[in-house]
Amino acid sequence: MYVFPKISLRPEVENYLKESFLNEEVVSASSQQEAERNFETLLLRLSHPPLFTTVRVNTHLGSVEHVRGLLLEELQKQFGGSSIPVLQHPALPDVLLIPMTGPRGIGIRMTEPIYLSPSFDNVLSGYIFLQNLPSTVVAHVLDPQPGEKILDLCAAPGGKTTHIAALMRDQGEVIALDKILTKVTKLKQNASLLGLHSIRAFCFDATKALKLEVMDGVDGAPPFLPESFDRILLDAPCSGLGQRPNMACTWTLKEVTSYQPLQRKLLNVAVRLLKPGGVLVYSTCTVTLAENEEQVAWALRTFPCLQLQPQEPQIGGEGMLGAGLSLEQLKQLQRFDPCVVPLESMDTNSLGDARREDVIWLANKDCIGFFIAKFLKCQSTERKVSRK
Repeated sequence: MYVFPKISLRPEVENYLKESFLNEEVVSASSQQEAERNFETLLLRLSHPPLFTTVRVNTHLGSVEHVRGLLLEELQKQFGGSSIPVLQHPALPDVLLIPMTGPRGIGIRMTEPIYLSPSFDNVLSGYIFLQNLPSTVVAHVLDPQPGEKILDLCAAPGGKTTHIAALMRDQGEVIALDKILTKVTKLKQNASLLGLHSIRAFCFDATKALKLEVMDGVDGAPPFLPESFDRILLDAPCSGLGQRPNMACTWTLKEVTSYQPLQRKLLNVAVRLLKPGGVLVYSTCTVTLAENEEQVAWALRTFPCLQLQPQEPQIGGEGMLGAGLSLEQLKQLQRFDPCVVPLESMDTNSLGDARREDVIWLANKDCIGFFIAKFLKCQSTERKVSRK
């Protein structure tokens, strides 16, 4: 059952979202009634937390099984010896899932938390990193390899950056950019805490990360020459309308729609900094069509050198209709849409009797709203750089 009312949005923002989720392609593929029901379910889901806490294991310092054992011991301490399940995700081997438990219903006076979730303050700080499940998928989709040079364009606070470095076994170079100094400082602290030495973080505006000619400067520091990187992650600044729990958003329509031009600037920089044969992953934590599928359609029109690629692992659903992408292209995207979970699945008390595969399915679906696209750069688009 639903405990909280649906997310409170400004009327113009809710209407804007509704127009996207009830666009002509969506309604034609289902029905007006079903599209409206899915949209209302989404608004309700956004005000509730996901049913699972997702923990990424820092495999650079310990095995998943060892860390899982340590985590089980900690949970038993926190919950007075109660048995709390910790499941290893079958498609994300470095991810552990902890279901939340709690009483059902609403009381006039709060006497206990509606949701019970373990505290991770200073718990196994070098071994685990709290991340929403779709965020852990991103680095696996990027598929970084040891020895590569990788760019994380908008990196802070560093969850995906450190994940990339861990998947590379800390061999190679991960350049991380963010324009807010305090966030870069936090990113460096996280890298140090997790024992990762391949990360170099810079306080720098990613929209200015491309330089077109050789010039004097700090070796290896931004800006960078075209086609300098094997793989690039653009986890773009976005409206964040997929975050959960979020009971109210006071942003104006102007604010919500302000991100698309910035994302396109960043995509332009990313494509030019990527080597031919390199991989670009674009992701957001929002649900808007304009910041997700429309950006993919724009990128494919604007950069003929890009080809959309299938993703592994494929955990989210396919992309949403309405941006003019083909059905085949939509299948190559990942959209994590909380509204796909049936209403009765909100009851965590029944999880103990559920089959393991059903629990994993629920964890995959009942998460934040998120979007991932993967591109391959097939050929160079750069002229030779003049040397001055």
